[in-house]
Parts: sequence; structure tokens; C-alpha cells
Amino acid sequence: MSQLKSTIKEISAAIKNWWVFTLLGILFILLGIYVFNNPVSAYLTLSMFFAVSILVSGIFQLWFAYANRNEIEGWGWQLALAIMEVIIGLVLFSNIGLTAAILPLYVGFWLLFRAFALVGFSFELKSYKVMNWGYYFVFGLLLGIFAWCIIINPLFGGMTIVTWTGIALVIAGIGHIMVSLKLRKVSQKLVDFKDKLN
Repeated sequence: MSQLKSTIKEISAAIKNWWVFTLLGILFILLGIYVFNNPVSAYLTLSMFFAVSILVSGIFQLWFAYANRNEIEGWGWQLALAIMEVIIGLVLFSNIGLTAAILPLYVGFWLLFRAFALVGFSFELKSYKVMNWGYYFVFGLLLGIFAWCIIINPLFGGMTIVTWTGIALVIAGIGHIMVSLKLRKVSQKLVDFKDKLN
């Protein structure tokens, strides 16, 4: 019984910061809406917005990985992704002119890393026996396909970067929010289960 309580405590601690994914999802969706609503000015300002959003996302991911370093197996992958996002955000922020010229590759690789993270997180949910984990896997695959389209054809990506970026950001945002809601539901069920054990 004590082993079961200990396991429940560990899982609860691992998902205690589910709301971070909600904030990231909202940030991605808002950025995607902005890109769709301002297609002409979006490309010129996209570098700055991406620099800020990637930097903020990286900082949130750093905090999440650090806060859960003792609870999540393989938290080093979360930390590595966060560090990469912070570095990419700083590079984008400090070289706006260069960034505008090669923005499609930056965006493509950044979205590809987000896709890998979402697919990895879906397998994490699967290991916790969370139903419907496949939806998150599909969202990760869709995001990866969008990212790959931008990477393999940067000229096409440059011409349609606004549309591709808007779609990919909205998909990433919806995926992150769905993950956070599922984590919240699992967290609540664990609290209820833990109360019944006591």
C-alpha cells in the first residue's frame, strides 16, 4: 500500500505544473491568429515575435524541466529542448536582419523540434496509461509534416511562411492545450484516488 501511495505521489508531482502547457498553447494560438490577420506586415515582424515567443517558451520549458527533474524520467530531453529554444530565441533576437533572410529554416527546424517534443510527450502519456494519447501523437505528426514542408523547400516556405507558420502555430497551440487538459484531469483523478486511500 505504501508503494502505491509513493507511486501516486510521484506521478502527481510530475504533472503538478500542467498549466504551463496551457500557457504555451495560448501563446502559440494567439501568435498564429496574429500571423493570419496581418499577412503583409507579419513577415517583417515575424522575426521579432518568434524571437520573443521562442525565448519565452524556452524559459517556461526550462522552469518546467527544472521543477520536475526528480519526478519525470528522461527530464533531460525536456531540459535539452528548453536550452535549444532559449539559444534559438537569443540568436533570432540578436540578428533580426539575418533572421528575416533565413526565417523559413529557423521556423521549420523550431517547429520540427516542437513536433518531436509533442510526439515524445504522447508516449509519456501512453506510459501512464492515459486514453486518447494517440491524438497528441497525431498532432505532433501534423506539426512535423508542416515543419518538414518548410525545411525541404525554403523558397516555397519563404513565399508561404505566413500561412504555414499560422497553421503550424495553431496546431501546436491546440496540441499543448489538449495535453494540459489531459494532465489536469489525470491530476484530479490522482488526488481523488489518493484521498480514498487515506
